[in-house]
Amino acid sequence: MFKFKFNARSVAYLALLTALLMVFSFTPIGTIPIGPLSITLNIIPVAIAAIALGPIGGLIIGSVFGILSYLQCYSIGVPSGMGAILVGISPVLAFIQRFVPRALDGFLVGLIYRYLYKLFKEHDSNLLTTVFGLVVGVILCAAGAAVCVNGANKNADPEAVGHPGTVFIVFGAIAAAIGLAFIVLSIINRVSGRIKKDSITPACFIAGFLSAFLNTAFFMSALILLFGNTEYVKGLMAGRGALAFIVAFVGINAVIEMIVSTIFSGVIGSALYRAKLLPITYKTKNQKKA
Repeated sequence: MFKFKFNARSVAYLALLTALLMVFSFTPIGTIPIGPLSITLNIIPVAIAAIALGPIGGLIIGSVFGILSYLQCYSIGVPSGMGAILVGISPVLAFIQRFVPRALDGFLVGLIYRYLYKLFKEHDSNLLTTVFGLVVGVILCAAGAAVCVNGANKNADPEAVGHPGTVFIVFGAIAAAIGLAFIVLSIINRVSGRIKKDSITPACFIAGFLSAFLNTAFFMSALILLFGNTEYVKGLMAGRGALAFIVAFVGINAVIEMIVSTIFSGVIGSALYRAKLLPITYKTKNQKKA
């Protein structure tokens, strides 16, 4: 079911994406500071692997990401303060919490991309792209609003420019505005019929979005599941429910990572396909008959 050929091209892709992950993990290049916040680019190579190499390739690069993320708990590469604390609590659980979400993310995104490619190829890509734009728009609007509310609740003086709470409000509003733009553009494109029939481009963009979304969801869920009863995580949660804690903890970082991953993965994946550099293609039913 999950065919993967270790030919020269696929091995070259794996080596290149692994090297890119190492650069992102061991240097500040993979981190983009935004005021007091920062976002990571590490999830993009995972998305590209899932697009170019399928579920097995996504699993391999996702596993590499997970291992490098665990090494950061020991200050190997860009150090992780949270990771160091979790390793002090339980090295085994810390490894599971760092490794499994990333490996699972790459595998699932590869599966989803393969399914989406066939879906867009065999059905109305205009309608499906519109639906995706609407869903992403709603998610970004909701996430932006949640971040705004969280920032307002945590900020003692909302008018104090430079206060961390103000940053949450500002970037939450930006995320909500981008989400609204997704919704408006999707409706306009659907009505005008300007979306070209294309199975690759929308599938790549969706894979990029899901790579960041699922990574955050799996990572935070594993944190709560494995360390939710520890004093450290209880202190972080401060009596909040799981969903409220995730929104407060990842905040605008996760929203921006979703946007960046969507754009970069969509553009790079589409470019690789059009340059005929993708080692894997998926045949539709009509193509098989031909």
